[in-house]
Amino acid sequence: MPGILERMRMLLRPSVVQFSLGPDAPAEVLDMTARSLYNTQDNLAAVVNFIANSIAQLPLKVYTRDENDSRKRDRDSVAAKLLWLPNADQTSFEFFRGLVIEILVFGRDYVWLLPDPDSESGWQARIVPVGWIVNSQKLNPYSIDKITISVDGLGTVEVPRSEFVPFSMYSPGNPGGYVSPISALRQTLEEQIQAGRFRRELWKSSGRLNAQIVRPKDVQPWTEETKKKWVEAFREAWGAGGSKAGSIPVMEDGMEIKPFSTSFKEAQWTESVKLSRESVAAAYGINPSLVWHTDSQTYASSKDNARALYAECLGPILQMLQQRINAFLLPKIGAAPGTYVEFDLTEKVKGSFEERAGIIQASVGGPWLTRNEARRDNNLPPIPGGDELIVPLNVSTGGEAGGFMSSSAIQEKHHHHAAPVIIQKKAEEPAEEISIPGKVTKKETEQVTDLLDGFFKRQAKSILPKLGANAEWWNAERWNKELADDLEPVLGDIATAHGEKVAKALGVEYIAEKTTAYLRKVAEARAELINNETKNKVQQAMDDAEEDEDPEEAAAHEMDKRSDLDAELLAGMLAKTVAGWGTEEASRQAAEQGSKRKVYKVWEAGANARESHAMMDGETVPIDETFSNGADWPGDDSLDPDESCGCNCSTRIIIMEA
Repeated sequence: MPGILERMRMLLRPSVVQFSLGPDAPAEVLDMTARSLYNTQDNLAAVVNFIANSIAQLPLKVYTRDENDSRKRDRDSVAAKLLWLPNADQTSFEFFRGLVIEILVFGRDYVWLLPDPDSESGWQARIVPVGWIVNSQKLNPYSIDKITISVDGLGTVEVPRSEFVPFSMYSPGNPGGYVSPISALRQTLEEQIQAGRFRRELWKSSGRLNAQIVRPKDVQPWTEETKKKWVEAFREAWGAGGSKAGSIPVMEDGMEIKPFSTSFKEAQWTESVKLSRESVAAAYGINPSLVWHTDSQTYASSKDNARALYAECLGPILQMLQQRINAFLLPKIGAAPGTYVEFDLTEKVKGSFEERAGIIQASVGGPWLTRNEARRDNNLPPIPGGDELIVPLNVSTGGEAGGFMSSSAIQEKHHHHAAPVIIQKKAEEPAEEISIPGKVTKKETEQVTDLLDGFFKRQAKSILPKLGANAEWWNAERWNKELADDLEPVLGDIATAHGEKVAKALGVEYIAEKTTAYLRKVAEARAELINNETKNKVQQAMDDAEEDEDPEEAAAHEMDKRSDLDAELLAGMLAKTVAGWGTEEASRQAAEQGSKRKVYKVWEAGANARESHAMMDGETVPIDETFSNGADWPGDDSLDPDESCGCNCSTRIIIMEA
């Protein structure tokens, strides 16, 4: 029995066979080719063009790597010049846009490399569409040995494997073939095409007047000939291009014109368009909201989607292009060892200039990353002295390296520097420091969530019946008082629980009675805000209700969302607010009772925290100061909603001797 190597040689032995795509490769729908589908189906073209444009606008840069893993930008080599100007007819953007479109539409494309003494690089790269290939020969089941190109009026030419680089979408069960993503959209596109044909025939046959003519049954009947002549005369006069088109016809013999219309809403036309868009986007791994704006899209979500585009959505295609170029194209043009290409994503994923500058400054200025390490990550050459760690002035050094700064040193530095003081963790635990986690418990959040959920449901039972009766449905005074009465004791318990922990560590008594008046005002203010938001959302839901939608049902749906979604979000923010305030109140009461101990709060970033919040992880300030983002605590509603809503960060309290 042949061994493993011999059996593999038998499979991969050179042979000349007719290249076959297999039954899954042709992307034809209702006798329309992949090319005609791209040219006629707007949803398909929108997604393909969006991806192609997004990739083509990325600079494809060439780098060289030496034995020390140092990277240097290459602008003068053959590879750099070829990729900058692939041929005499296309720029780099045009070339890669066309290449990506061919791959996404047909599932495969070929780049033909030809020596060109007239070009600066000595080479030219040309896109060879699948439609130009009339014959292909396989060297083995995995690779193509030769292709035959034929263009109408220009003859045919054979191209050996050494002169082209294929790019393809993998075809399951046929590793040497390819499959177009359009194949997975067959049913969706068939429905879209049939719907388009129906609408076109409807408008074509309905004429300019969307109505029907009714003739009384008790008048003298028409003969078929009379009826035919009248219909022809009417269409010639009032039909498309007729002499009386657009004017009002005068009927005879008691005939009447009865208008009618076809409701695409009833036929779920809007929903079918949305489904088609989502299906096409899903087939290409793209979030539909990136291509088509939706009413539910916010500034924060659109910003996050845009950042995720190049990391998750386009990442696989970018990797495929980079690896095919590095592994197959560069060796064919004689690129030097260590040469590689990489799409520069910096401009697209780095966010705003301020955010990028903050990240780089934090990375280079902290004691965990050298400047040369940061420069290497950004494809920059090393600089002399860049391998030493930088230690900022507000971080302990020398004999205190790795130790915990004394409270007097912290106070002095905070006095002289406007920026928040960063306290490094210590190597040896001094007895004077006490650390208290300030994170809100799950039980506390659930308690507020249940309260708000019950309130919204009770509120819905009262206001929804009044909407149908056209009665005065909103009583602000009642709802504000009821919600404030519900919130006050719960918020008081949370503030007291967190305040007592800090007070106990400080050796003083937490007097909850002193907080009653303030927490009542907090409860009243939050109740008014929550109720105003509820009223506005219900009213907006009724105003925005579609023609075929009951406004009362829209209002009921909005109240369900308040119970199911908003209650938990609002509860988290409320619990964090009073917990943070309670810890600060304990510190104030301790000072009034004569305590000399110093209290600091530490920002602790939550899981998958915002980029700006992750940068603040470990930031430490005195208990009565704000953090660098202006917040007293995570979730502080003094911040913009983009910074406060959904924040899962927390604080830790540090108590030190005076």
